[in-house]
Amino acid sequence: MRFQRSSETGLCVLTSFAMVLDMPAAELLASLGNQWQTLAFPDLPVPHCWRGIHIQELILVALRKGYAVTPVELLPQTQAGQALNPVTRKPYQDVVVFHGATEETNWEIFHDVIRTCSGVITGRIAPSMTRFQRHHAVAFDKGTIFDPSTDAFLYSVKQCEARNFYSNTAWRFDRMEESL
Repeated sequence: MRFQRSSETGLCVLTSFAMVLDMPAAELLASLGNQWQTLAFPDLPVPHCWRGIHIQELILVALRKGYAVTPVELLPQTQAGQALNPVTRKPYQDVVVFHGATEETNWEIFHDVIRTCSGVITGRIAPSMTRFQRHHAVAFDKGTIFDPSTDAFLYSVKQCEARNFYSNTAWRFDRMEESL
């Protein structure tokens, strides 16, 4: 995997996908067209006002290039079939799904994916310097993180947190026999 730096704010997920797909980020961006810069939220400042790039658009490119992309959530949650409890009229709380008795098993699975596979990790930067929640994405390849906004480093929770990056999903890329 070759390191690439994001050319603009808000393109970290695109640049991370480009690294895993071994293609220039500019080429991947061109393949999507310019709809991502469509004004969607006119009351917000640039770049928050744009429609942006949905991860599903990037997954479709990966499928066409022969890669299956599987999300592995660190702390997956299940929701009730309806928003409010009909008796109490209070909202239902989401329930975290543990792949064992405790959260520790979830962390072990998440770490194993990052250390043995290639893909993209999505999460958030905290604290954000703006009033907007700042989402972030990095590429990974068998234990090495490629952060398109800074540099490459060996994966550990401490290293990620030292950069104020908090992971929530590892998107694992696997080669398919056939592409779309």
